Amino acid sequence: MNSDEQMRRAQANFKTITDIKDKLEILEEHVESRKEALEEEIEESLNEAIRNARDCLEKIQENIEPKLEKIIRERLDILKVKMDRFTEEGLGALHKEIKKQTPILTQKILEEVDGLVASKLIAVRDELSQSINQKIQAEAKKFLSEDKIEMEKKYAKLWRVCFIALGFSLTAFGVVLLVNL
Repeated sequence: MNSDEQMRRAQANFKTITDIKDKLEILEEHVESRKEALEEEIEESLNEAIRNARDCLEKIQENIEPKLEKIIRERLDILKVKMDRFTEEGLGALHKEIKKQTPILTQKILEEVDGLVASKLIAVRDELSQSINQKIQAEAKKFLSEDKIEMEKKYAKLWRVCFIALGFSLTAFGVVLLVNL
Protein backbone atom coordinates (compact mmCIF):
# COMPACT_ATOMS: atom_id res chain seq x y z
CA MET A 1 0.00 0.00 0.00
CA ASN A 2 1.30 3.13 -1.05
CA SER A 3 0.95 6.43 0.47
CA ASP A 4 -1.49 7.88 -2.12
CA GLU A 5 -3.77 5.04 -1.60
CA GLN A 6 -3.41 5.38 2.14
CA MET A 7 -4.08 9.04 1.75
CA ARG A 8 -7.24 8.40 -0.26
CA ARG A 9 -8.31 5.82 2.15
CA ALA A 10 -7.62 8.11 5.05
CA GLN A 11 -9.56 10.88 3.31
CA ALA A 12 -12.38 8.45 2.59
CA ASN A 13 -12.29 7.27 6.21
CA PHE A 14 -12.16 10.87 7.38
CA LYS A 15 -15.14 11.75 5.19
CA THR A 16 -16.99 8.67 6.44
CA ILE A 17 -16.16 9.57 10.04
CA THR A 18 -17.22 13.20 9.43
CA ASP A 19 -20.47 12.02 7.85
CA ILE A 20 -21.01 9.62 10.71
CA LYS A 21 -20.21 12.43 13.17
CA ASP A 22 -22.69 14.77 11.43
CA LYS A 23 -25.32 12.05 11.42
CA LEU A 24 -24.51 11.35 15.09
CA GLU A 25 -24.99 15.03 15.99
CA ILE A 26 -28.27 15.08 14.05
CA LEU A 27 -29.28 11.88 15.81
CA GLU A 28 -28.31 13.34 19.22
CA GLU A 29 -30.36 16.46 18.52
CA HIS A 30 -33.28 14.31 17.38
CA VAL A 31 -32.95 12.08 20.46
CA GLU A 32 -32.68 15.12 22.74
CA SER A 33 -35.75 16.80 21.22
CA ARG A 34 -37.63 13.48 21.30
CA LYS A 35 -36.55 13.01 24.94
CA GLU A 36 -37.87 16.48 25.88
CA ALA A 37 -41.10 15.83 23.99
CA LEU A 38 -41.49 12.46 25.74
CA GLU A 39 -40.78 14.06 29.13
CA GLU A 40 -43.45 16.68 28.48
CA GLU A 41 -45.83 14.01 27.25
CA ILE A 42 -45.07 11.86 30.32
CA GLU A 43 -45.59 14.85 32.63
CA GLU A 44 -48.90 15.67 30.95
CA SER A 45 -49.94 12.03 31.15
CA LEU A 46 -48.99 11.91 34.84
CA ASN A 47 -50.93 15.12 35.58
CA GLU A 48 -53.93 13.78 33.71
CA ALA A 49 -53.62 10.46 35.53
CA ILE A 50 -53.45 12.31 38.87
CA ARG A 51 -56.54 14.36 37.96
CA ASN A 52 -58.33 11.19 36.89
CA ALA A 53 -57.29 9.47 40.12
CA ARG A 54 -58.63 12.39 42.18
CA ASP A 55 -61.88 12.32 40.24
CA CYS A 56 -62.10 8.58 40.79
CA LEU A 57 -61.42 8.99 44.51
CA GLU A 58 -64.12 11.65 44.75
CA LYS A 59 -66.58 9.41 42.94
CA ILE A 60 -65.62 6.47 45.13
CA GLN A 61 -66.03 8.64 48.21
CA GLU A 62 -69.41 9.86 46.97
CA ASN A 63 -70.48 6.26 46.37
CA ILE A 64 -69.00 4.80 49.54
CA GLU A 65 -70.01 7.54 51.97
CA PRO A 66 -73.77 6.82 51.93
CA LYS A 67 -73.11 3.10 52.12
CA LEU A 68 -70.70 3.58 55.00
CA GLU A 69 -73.17 5.86 56.76
CA LYS A 70 -75.90 3.25 56.34
CA ILE A 71 -73.62 0.49 57.66
CA ILE A 72 -72.61 2.66 60.60
CA ARG A 73 -76.26 3.47 61.39
CA GLU A 74 -77.19 -0.20 61.25
CA ARG A 75 -74.31 -1.09 63.57
CA LEU A 76 -75.23 1.73 65.93
CA ASP A 77 -78.85 0.57 65.98
CA ILE A 78 -77.71 -2.96 66.80
CA LEU A 79 -75.43 -1.61 69.53
CA LYS A 80 -78.26 0.55 70.90
CA VAL A 81 -80.57 -2.47 71.11
CA LYS A 82 -77.85 -4.49 72.83
CA MET A 83 -77.05 -1.63 75.22
CA ASP A 84 -80.75 -1.16 76.04
CA ARG A 85 -81.08 -4.87 76.75
CA PHE A 86 -77.88 -4.84 78.79
CA THR A 87 -79.08 -1.77 80.68
CA GLU A 88 -82.44 -3.39 81.45
CA GLU A 89 -80.73 -6.56 82.64
CA GLY A 90 -78.27 -4.51 84.68
CA LEU A 91 -81.06 -2.44 86.21
CA GLY A 92 -82.99 -5.58 87.06
CA ALA A 93 -79.94 -7.10 88.73
CA LEU A 94 -79.26 -3.79 90.49
CA HIS A 95 -82.83 -3.63 91.83
CA LYS A 96 -82.56 -7.22 93.09
CA GLU A 97 -79.24 -6.45 94.77
CA ILE A 98 -80.63 -3.26 96.30
CA LYS A 99 -83.63 -5.15 97.70
CA LYS A 100 -81.28 -7.78 99.07
CA GLN A 101 -78.81 -5.28 100.57
CA THR A 102 -81.35 -2.72 101.87
CA PRO A 103 -81.84 -4.27 105.35
CA ILE A 104 -78.11 -4.73 105.81
CA LEU A 105 -77.34 -1.21 104.63
CA THR A 106 -80.17 0.23 106.72
CA GLN A 107 -78.79 -1.50 109.81
CA LYS A 108 -75.29 -0.21 109.11
CA ILE A 109 -76.58 3.31 108.49
CA LEU A 110 -78.63 3.20 111.70
CA GLU A 111 -75.61 2.02 113.66
CA GLU A 112 -73.48 4.79 112.18
CA VAL A 113 -76.23 7.36 112.83
CA ASP A 114 -76.60 6.12 116.43
CA GLY A 115 -72.87 6.46 116.93
CA LEU A 116 -72.86 9.89 115.32
CA VAL A 117 -75.83 11.03 117.41
CA ALA A 118 -74.20 9.70 120.58
CA SER A 119 -70.96 11.52 119.83
CA LYS A 120 -72.89 14.72 118.99
CA LEU A 121 -74.89 14.41 122.24
CA ILE A 122 -71.69 13.99 124.23
CA ALA A 123 -70.19 17.01 122.50
CA VAL A 124 -73.34 19.10 123.10
CA ARG A 125 -73.51 17.96 126.77
CA ASP A 126 -69.86 18.90 127.28
CA GLU A 127 -70.38 22.25 125.57
CA LEU A 128 -73.54 22.92 127.59
CA SER A 129 -71.77 21.90 130.78
CA GLN A 130 -68.90 24.29 130.05
CA SER A 131 -71.35 27.07 129.22
CA ILE A 132 -73.31 26.50 132.46
CA ASN A 133 -70.08 26.35 134.48
CA GLN A 134 -68.95 29.63 132.95
CA LYS A 135 -72.30 31.28 133.69
CA ILE A 136 -72.29 29.92 137.26
CA GLN A 137 -68.75 31.17 137.80
CA ALA A 138 -69.68 34.58 136.37
CA GLU A 139 -72.76 34.80 138.63
CA ALA A 140 -70.78 33.57 141.62
CA LYS A 141 -68.11 36.22 140.98
CA LYS A 142 -70.83 38.81 140.62
CA PHE A 143 -72.47 37.80 143.93
CA LEU A 144 -69.10 37.44 145.63
CA SER A 145 -68.02 40.84 144.43
CA GLU A 146 -71.31 42.35 145.69
CA ASP A 147 -70.88 40.53 149.03
CA LYS A 148 -67.25 41.64 149.16
CA ILE A 149 -68.27 45.28 148.68
CA GLU A 150 -70.92 44.90 151.37
CA MET A 151 -68.44 43.14 153.68
CA GLU A 152 -65.90 45.87 153.09
CA LYS A 153 -68.51 48.47 154.06
CA LYS A 154 -69.41 46.47 157.18
CA TYR A 155 -65.69 46.01 157.93
CA ALA A 156 -65.13 49.74 157.67
CA LYS A 157 -68.07 50.38 160.04
CA LEU A 158 -66.86 47.66 162.39
CA TRP A 159 -63.36 49.13 162.28
CA ARG A 160 -64.71 52.52 163.28
CA VAL A 161 -66.81 50.96 166.04
CA CYS A 162 -63.74 49.01 167.24
CA PHE A 163 -61.66 52.20 167.33
CA ILE A 164 -64.39 54.00 169.18
CA ALA A 165 -64.73 51.05 171.60
CA LEU A 166 -60.95 50.97 171.98
CA GLY A 167 -61.02 54.69 172.67
CA PHE A 168 -63.72 54.22 175.31
CA SER A 169 -61.86 51.25 176.76
CA LEU A 170 -58.63 53.16 177.01
CA THR A 171 -60.47 56.11 178.53
CA ALA A 172 -62.20 53.82 181.04
CA PHE A 173 -58.91 52.10 181.77
CA GLY A 174 -57.27 55.47 182.25
CA VAL A 175 -60.06 56.56 184.60
CA VAL A 176 -59.83 53.29 186.54
CA LEU A 177 -56.07 53.70 186.84
CA LEU A 178 -56.41 57.26 187.94
CA VAL A 179 -59.10 56.41 190.47
CA ASN A 180 -57.05 53.57 191.91
CA LEU A 181 -54.02 55.58 192.32
